[in-house]
Amino acid sequence: MAGKTKKTTKTTKTTKKQADIEALIATFSAHVKENYPAAETFRENLTSMLAAKKERMESGEYVKSLEKNLVFLKDLVTEGEAYLEYLLERINDKAPTAEEITGALGSMEEKVRAGTFGRVEELLGGKGGEEFGELAALRGKDEKAYTEKLEFNYSYFMAYRMLLFEYIGVLAAVREEYEIERVDEAAFGLVQSNIEMTANYYLGNISVGEVVGDPPPSA
Repeated sequence: MAGKTKKTTKTTKTTKKQADIEALIATFSAHVKENYPAAETFRENLTSMLAAKKERMESGEYVKSLEKNLVFLKDLVTEGEAYLEYLLERINDKAPTAEEITGALGSMEEKVRAGTFGRVEELLGGKGGEEFGELAALRGKDEKAYTEKLEFNYSYFMAYRMLLFEYIGVLAAVREEYEIERVDEAAFGLVQSNIEMTANYYLGNISVGEVVGDPPPSA
């Protein structure tokens, strides 16, 4: 239209910074180092927690509590790993947002807790499967050895679950600001191994600098 100037609105596109999967792993390691106590303190806290639990319960009650919590943690880890793999496959998508991821983790925990009933006998009452074979073989036969192995497995899955959820939280925050490169089918295995190594380090199963190539010593 003559005599009038068309006003245009300039849209500024925000470009995310670039990072790769190794940088994501390094960020997780730095986060854990900053927010977790020293490995020795971590182990002492876990040992003290189990000792207090053992002191206030009868031996049979203590064992049942460990069994129930171990099964809960194992199932929660399985769900958490599947969700982590899902996020890695969609690492640069806009959804889910960090807030939605936090909500999903809370819902996951409630869902797994509700389904724990009956899973104890399923996992520990028979052959125990690949993961809990040695543990199931001791059940009802050697109470002392069974209790010690329960404590070992419980400690491992407790540490692993904590670090797995921490990793998902770090990933949720990083992907808000960064475009993550070099995420392929090997990424999940790389991340999973890093979480396993960190959990085993905090539990004193490996030393600093050791490379973990085998499955965690949880069975």
